[in-house]
This record gives sequence, C-alpha cells and structure tokens, in this order.
Amino acid sequence: MTVTYYQKIVRSSAIYDIAFTFLLAIPGLAAWKLGLLTHLHVELALAGDFPKFDAMHLFFVHLLGALVIVWSWLRIRHPQPLFGLYDSVARFAFSFMMAYALFVDNGTALIWFFLLPELTWGVYQLYGYKRLAKQQTAAKASLA
Repeated sequence: MTVTYYQKIVRSSAIYDIAFTFLLAIPGLAAWKLGLLTHLHVELALAGDFPKFDAMHLFFVHLLGALVIVWSWLRIRHPQPLFGLYDSVARFAFSFMMAYALFVDNGTALIWFFLLPELTWGVYQLYGYKRLAKQQTAAKASLA
C-alpha cells in the first residue's frame, strides 16, 4: 500500500459521498430525492416504514447533506491518510445508526442499499490505513 494509492481510496470514497448526498443538501431537491426513495420503497413492497418528512426533518437532512459535502470536498482536495481513518470511523458510526434504524426502529429495507456501501468503504479505508501505517513503521525501523 503506497500513500498515493491510499489517497486514491480516500478521494474515491469522497466522490461516492458527493454523488449520493449532494441532492440532500439542496432545498427542494432533497424532498424530490426522498420522494423517489418513498416511491421505490412502495413499488418494491419493502419491509419496514418510510416516514413522511416534514419541514423540521428536511432541515436536518439539509444540514447533514451540507456537512457531508464539505467533508467530502476536503477529502477530494486533501486526501490525507488521517482523513481516511477519520472517515472510516464516521462510516462505522453511520452504519451503526443505519443498523439501529433497520433492526430497532423498523426502518425501510432501503437502508440496506446505504448500509452495505457505508460498511464497505469504512472497512476498506480502515484496512488501507492500517496497512499503510504498518509499512511506514517497518520502513522507519529499517532505517534505524
């Protein structure tokens, strides 16, 4: 694992986040995307509940969407390995919340389509970071 390769992983995860999140940061478009997800939930007759979003829910959706966009843009512009580690921790926190929504709060089964990539990116970045750190430690030891 090279630093350059790991930076590509960090940057790719950020691009994924922007692609799947940017609509949530934009008033009007977030409601449209949530409407599409609601329609998909109904058409596929998925298990669980898909809530109706009111103005306060959308407010928090927009805030979260904006935060993800800023964090993603930072990782695209400066894909530091430490940011990849932090992002993996955040992804595990998000994954826990998604699992909680699925298994405790009877959330829509659509959550699986978000949970699986979230966990995958988290594991991939954590694994890459640990490999990179191990290699850097070995390189420092060989110089001593």
